[in-house]
Amino acid sequence: MKRWHVGVSVLIVVAVVILSAAVLASYIDSLNAIKHDTERWAVIEDVNADRMAVEPTSNHVWSELVNLNQNGTKMLVGGVVERYNNKWGFRFKPDTVKVAQFTAEGLQATMEYISTHIDDWLNGWAYVSSKVIEVHS
Repeated sequence: MKRWHVGVSVLIVVAVVILSAAVLASYIDSLNAIKHDTERWAVIEDVNADRMAVEPTSNHVWSELVNLNQNGTKMLVGGVVERYNNKWGFRFKPDTVKVAQFTAEGLQATMEYISTHIDDWLNGWAYVSSKVIEVHS
């Protein structure tokens, strides 16, 4: 009977370790998605609940992002796509970040789509339908 208890205890410990590793990996992945280089940045979330940091250099764009965060409105957030060392492999070039109500439909995508087809988007404009879920300054 004691061997049975030891076996069950080992299985429980192994399950807890595996679950903990999965939770930690997910947390690290989410941090990599919102990687940023500046002290002023916002987290946008697209229609798939994917997240990314944007770091606008424009005070006007920053104000728009803060307002979107406060009122929960979705808008198109984007800029020129450049390679970047985050989960997605790209970011919107900080000095090109814009907020728009309308854009050409061909410029709209999700973070995952841009990431999957990065070579098609590099150095071109892209926008993601987003809500701003965090602002940091």
